[in-house]
This record gives sequence, C-alpha cells and structure tokens, in this order.
Amino acid sequence: MTAATAPATRSLATTTPTDRFTRAFAAHLRSETRLILREAAALIFGAVLPLAAIIVMSAIPAAREPLADFGGLSVVRTYQPTILLFATSVLGLTIVPAILGGYRQGGILRRLRTTPASPATLLAALFVVVAAVGLVVAALIVAVPAIAGAGLPEHLGWFALAAVLSLVAFLALGTLLAAVVPSPQVAAGLGNVVAALMWFSAGLWLPRVFFPDWLVTLTDLTPGGAATQAMIDAAVGVQPSWQPFVVLVVWTAAAALVAVRTFRWE
Repeated sequence: MTAATAPATRSLATTTPTDRFTRAFAAHLRSETRLILREAAALIFGAVLPLAAIIVMSAIPAAREPLADFGGLSVVRTYQPTILLFATSVLGLTIVPAILGGYRQGGILRRLRTTPASPATLLAALFVVVAAVGLVVAALIVAVPAIAGAGLPEHLGWFALAAVLSLVAFLALGTLLAAVVPSPQVAAGLGNVVAALMWFSAGLWLPRVFFPDWLVTLTDLTPGGAATQAMIDAAVGVQPSWQPFVVLVVWTAAAALVAVRTFRWE
C-alpha cells in the first residue's frame, strides 16, 4: 500500500452507514431538484394552475366580500381549501406514481440496488422535493388572498396542520399506486381518478356547504373531505374536531403500510 492510498483506505474504513446515506441522499436531492425543475411542465397542474386560480379570484373585489350563502365566508376563502387540496392531490397522486413508475420501468431502481446509493435514498429525496413544492404552493395559496385583503384563516395553525397532513396522505397514496400498479401511465391515470374524487369531496364543483348531510358524512371519511372540513372550520374560527385529523392519519398509515409491503424495485 502506497502512502497516497493509505489515507483514502482509512477514510473509507471509518465511513459509517449514516454518512453514506447522508451523502447519497444529498446527491439524490440535488438531482431530483434539477429534474423536477427541468420537467416544469409536470408542475403546471399541481402548482401553476392552482396559483393562477387563487391570484385571479383574489384580484376580484366581489370575491373577497363575505356572503351569507357561504356561511359568512367570501368566495375566495370558501374555495381556498379546495384549491389547496387540488394542488397537493395532483402533486401526490399523479406526479409521484408517474416518476416512481418511470424509474422502475427504466431499471433505475434495480441498478441502484447494486450501488452504495440505495433506492431508499432516491425515494426519500423524491418525497422531500415534491413535499417542498407542495408546501411552497400551499403557503402561497394562503398568503395571496391575505395580501389582497381577504384575510388569513382565524386558526392558522389548525389550517396549516390539516394542509400538511393532507399533503402527506396524498404522497402515501401516490406511493401506494406506484406500488400496486406496474405501469407508470396507468398509475398516473388512476391517480387522476382518485384526485378527482378528492376534489369532489373538497367541494370543487359544489361547495360543501350545499352538500346534504349524508354526503357530508360520507366525504368526511376521505382525505379530501376531512382536510377541507378541518380547514373550513379553522378558517371561520371554529375549533376543528379530532375526526378529520384521525381520518388523515389513518389513510396515511394504511397507504404507507400497504405500499411498503407491496412495493417492488423491479
């Protein structure tokens, strides 16, 4: 062994699994960030369209005025949770399964299993990047109406908690779709169907205030309906009940458990 190779050998010998995971995660994080920025078209529905909708609605003075038919909320405040759910559901239910399925179909996950950079670091980096995009979009959907004069949710903390839990639930459901559906195209298509159900539950086409009681009870059991109801309660200053948060946690845990047990790298 030469004097030049001895320090490198000692360095490898002293590198811990945690160090190797951290370095691989950082490398995948930079790579995933570049890729998602390079494929910006994928973010049109999950980021650009919701932000355009909230900006246009906030710019209309009549949309910022409270309405008795909407329970005292303005149009923009009524649709704020729905638009936020639209953004997070598209990111979690369509983009994640499409990217994961593409990696598996292209053999990227299989090849990574033979290198020190495990597929787990790639998945962790992908989740962090998509979640970061979702959090930034959600924050802007809350901030834009406030800047325009429509105000902030009365209980901002509860509103934010429901938004974050819904994003995590959709990421888990998107991973579940990637796990049980081999084709990335089919997985993304099914993600669109599930997302549409979440939008309906959130009141995209008909505000939840006009739902009959049986439909409210039914949609409250979905991530879209539960998160929206918690955000609406928080917006008007009502303490959200524990039920929506339990529903979101149960959906997240169940989807993650099935995804872990059924996910195939090849």
